[in-house]
Amino acid sequence: MKKSYYLFGALCLVAVVWLYVAVRNNDASEDRSVKIGAALGLTGECANYGEGELKAIKLAVAEANKDGGIKGRPIELVVEDTECDAKSSVTAMKKLIEVDKVEAVIGPTWGDSFQAGFTVSNSRKVVTISPSTALEALVYNEMPTDYVFSTWFPEKIEVDTLQAHAQKIGAKNFVIIHDTDTYGAMLADLFARYAPQHEITIVKEFTLPVGTEDFRTTLVQAKSLAVDGIALFFQAPSSKAKVLKQMRELGLKTQVVTDASIEDMSLLANFGFAMEGLLYTYPELTGAVDEFSRKFKEEYGTDSIGASDANAYDATRATITALDERYTKDVELVDAVRYVNIPGTAVSRVLFDDAHQITEAKFVVKTVRDGEFIVVE
Repeated sequence: MKKSYYLFGALCLVAVVWLYVAVRNNDASEDRSVKIGAALGLTGECANYGEGELKAIKLAVAEANKDGGIKGRPIELVVEDTECDAKSSVTAMKKLIEVDKVEAVIGPTWGDSFQAGFTVSNSRKVVTISPSTALEALVYNEMPTDYVFSTWFPEKIEVDTLQAHAQKIGAKNFVIIHDTDTYGAMLADLFARYAPQHEITIVKEFTLPVGTEDFRTTLVQAKSLAVDGIALFFQAPSSKAKVLKQMRELGLKTQVVTDASIEDMSLLANFGFAMEGLLYTYPELTGAVDEFSRKFKEEYGTDSIGASDANAYDATRATITALDERYTKDVELVDAVRYVNIPGTAVSRVLFDDAHQITEAKFVVKTVRDGEFIVVE
């Protein structure tokens, strides 16, 4: 009889211990943070984008944690520097996914140029939302984008806005100068493809290696063609500034048009005299940008001036919203991102179309006048 009591007591003790461990494990699971990665260009050519993106991402994460995180679990942000380089983008993605075990990645900065990082995340079915990647560049390079999203503005809209303004001012004959970077090549391709819709003729296209420093031979040839405009598309904004400087030295006064990346205060400080009068497109922020700007300055003491800062804030909020949906309804994260629909900062609402790009995107035309970036009226 005593043996039965002892056996019963032992079984009860085991049950109590098992229940205690189960409760403790469940509590630990609930307390465990949700890891989100950020692969950003914090050093190198794209650092003027990456630094602002990181500040915006941190702001969004801090706000979410203040509101309870994701189902009561705090959000942990893990940051890696892509160094604005393809090889480092791969290294950063591998570290975040394989070592840190993040559930999603925001970035990489300029993923259109350094798209090798997406080969890591996409093959491992890890969702990425980039604030400064033109997805058309990945499509141009025939890369899969199943798990890749972007809050950057579709480049077809940017090119259309640029060409519509060229048509408005009577610039009909263009040469295109671009490098072999996927982003530059893709923009050149779009510019040439849609030129006829705006009664624009592409007289000649010049393709140069990435990192070219001396553009004089190409510019002399362009000058001999007597065109109305030159369209510049390069991986690095500094390359475009160098083209503008050498145009001035050669006395070539042809109208120059280019994309949003030229708006860089450091370039204005060093090449402002050569940038006067150029035309370029820039995202028109149509969401709650004033409130974002106020919070950004309050947190960091400086204005948000990067073209992708608001996009990074939206990318982070979209990621957090999708993760909350995943844990609430037990759905795949990629499906949750597809159906994100929240008030936006860069755009009025953050929605992704079938191509994983944001909708409602707009651009304005800007120029450099008297040493300042201003909107063309």
